[in-house]
Amino acid sequence: MNTRDVDIAGERLTMHPERALYWAARRTLLIADVHFGKGAVFRRAGIAVPSGDTEDDLRRLDALFDAFKPERLVILGDLVHGAATSRSAWVDDVRRWRDRHANIDMLLVAGNHDRHFEVTGLGIAVQPDRLAMPPFVLSHHPHAHAESYVLAGHVHPGIIMRDGWRKHRLPAFVFDRDVGMLPAFGTLTGLQEVKTLQAHHVFAVTPAGVIPTRPATTE
Repeated sequence: MNTRDVDIAGERLTMHPERALYWAARRTLLIADVHFGKGAVFRRAGIAVPSGDTEDDLRRLDALFDAFKPERLVILGDLVHGAATSRSAWVDDVRRWRDRHANIDMLLVAGNHDRHFEVTGLGIAVQPDRLAMPPFVLSHHPHAHAESYVLAGHVHPGIIMRDGWRKHRLPAFVFDRDVGMLPAFGTLTGLQEVKTLQAHHVFAVTPAGVIPTRPATTE
């Protein structure tokens, strides 16, 4: 699968089709909106969804670690979906996975869903609000910052692309003048179609890799 580089705020970032962003200069891997345990929450509510979503997401993270060899993982909010119970096998899965990657610093910039679970119990540090990593501010909510470019999650951005008569809803990376939004990482997350403005850089995540859908601007 093809990656694609983009220059934002004077830094080179690499978009990966597994819906992750790598900042090579800081050896930092960024993801957003994992929603661990979402399948378990649905099943407890009587909604029939297949199990194995957490294992799939952990395997995808393992592959990203192999590809980039990061020193740090930063999750831009909503690492978990809801409260866990003693029957939530995903909690043990994530703890074992964290132990296998003890050499990688892991930090969560807390999102609205993360209030339902004590993430530090997974061995992952928590930043309750925005995190400054100049020239960026890392955040869950995509609100502009007066002095820094914001990289955020929360929205689960997606776009519609047409292939002849067929219509495809695809995750997307969206960068405007002040804020960049990452696609949701989690397997069971949905999409919110974003209305693209001329100043946006929009990249669709496709089975073939990350592709641009409109020209970049420098305004």
